[in-house]
Amino acid sequence: MTELQKKALSEVAKALEVDVLDLFNLINFESSWNPQAKNPLSSARGLLQFTNSTAKWLGYKDSLDLVTKNKTIESQLYFPVLQYLTKYKPFPTKQSLYMSVFYPVARYWPSTKHFPESVKKVNPGITTVQSYIDKVDKTKKKIPFEIISLIAIGLYLLMMKG
Repeated sequence: MTELQKKALSEVAKALEVDVLDLFNLINFESSWNPQAKNPLSSARGLLQFTNSTAKWLGYKDSLDLVTKNKTIESQLYFPVLQYLTKYKPFPTKQSLYMSVFYPVARYWPSTKHFPESVKKVNPGITTVQSYIDKVDKTKKKIPFEIISLIAIGLYLLMMKG
């Protein structure tokens, strides 16, 4: 990640009052940080895999319009990602954050509850709330050293303030 991308991630996580690692892992799982990523089984595109209906809800024509108007990681973080997730604040749990992206109605479901068949069909291997959380959390093993350093510096600065 570039310095600008790290700064954008940190600022958006702070604005959303979420752990920067959770937001990093969520985006890493959904799109591998490719702002042009596309799910071949649905209309989902971008860092958070915005569907056509979600893109329209955010004021775009469709998901293609959203990624066309927000071509970079920074642009998507500061605009559609922040705009979308702000609508679901607060995030008292990791599940509430993750499900806000994947299947908002499941934000407070029991972790063992199964998704409808229509959701499973376009997301192979994801059957329950917990299975999605587990897949996102597995990305923690792929966190670049730069992100860990950024978090350590942030924690140090917080400790120095107090």
